[in-house]
Amino acid sequence: MSKDMARKEVTRLTSQIERLERELKYARECNKVKDKYWHNIGVERNTLKERVEELETELYFCYRNKRVGEVVDERTKVETR
Repeated sequence: MSKDMARKEVTRLTSQIERLERELKYARECNKVKDKYWHNIGVERNTLKERVEELETELYFCYRNKRVGEVVDERTKVETR
């Protein structure tokens, strides 16, 4: 292999290494962003789960109180007859 061909090969390989290093850096930055958002999504999901549980409990008591009100109304109607 001549010196000129060797230099071209070294230049080609150096360019390829630099391109791969840029791609690796970009991929790492993408992973950092993804991890940040996944963390935020996880926190949001947990917050929403807690809120759903609170709302389900509140709905349960609303239904229960409505039913208690209906029973009281029925008894009141019976007593007034």
